Amino acid sequence: MISALLEIWEFLVAGRIFMGFIALASFVALAVAIHIGLSLRKGTVVPEELMKEIDRADRHFQSGNAEKLRDHFENTASTLSSIGRVAMSDRFSDREEATQAVEATAREEVVRLQTGMGILEVVITIAPLLGLLGTVSGLVSVFATLGTSGDEAADPAMLAAGIATALNTTIAGLVVAILTVIVHSIFTRRIESLAARMEVLMSSLLHTFYKRGGPGLYDLEEGELPPVEVETLPNPGSQEPDIFS
Repeated sequence: MISALLEIWEFLVAGRIFMGFIALASFVALAVAIHIGLSLRKGTVVPEELMKEIDRADRHFQSGNAEKLRDHFENTASTLSSIGRVAMSDRFSDREEATQAVEATAREEVVRLQTGMGILEVVITIAPLLGLLGTVSGLVSVFATLGTSGDEAADPAMLAAGIATALNTTIAGLVVAILTVIVHSIFTRRIESLAARMEVLMSSLLHTFYKRGGPGLYDLEEGELPPVEVETLPNPGSQEPDIFS
């Protein structure tokens, strides 16, 4: 165990300052990944209980309990509830206006969910470059040492050891970048999945809400049924005027 730790320490020390920058980048990526992972938990984005309430939205509206569903959005701290509060707002005159507001809010919330993804992208880009820079710097030092040693023939073993040591930073940079790419890909798919789920839920909620009367539902007393639109059928005995005559 101790020997393994010593080997790791020697590996890091061999990379000098560039290995330190790569280690710093890896710690930053780890901290950001933990933060994003916690913020993308299903309970903080699309709570199960809130999804069930949206599925029961038509039942709430039919029984005149629109306020009950709106209270669920008001009392729940999540991404879905933030969008739902806009969807059930009484500030909009029609469904089209409400839909535009919901789409704008959803875009804002998705951007918020992506907080930190840019930092991961920076780590993915700079980690291999830092490794390459460390390798080049190490090779320059190796050849400079050989050039000033005064020996007529360079020791191949010493040259190989110097090159191997210089390549350590490239290995470290690539490892950090590869792991960060994997994490970034997982989070990207997770955000896309959550965004698609919220889009389906909000589309269903808006359709049901405005089909049952929209903001007018809030004017109903508890238990009072919303008005039902009755389609008027034409009288079979009456003759419609011919608009082309």
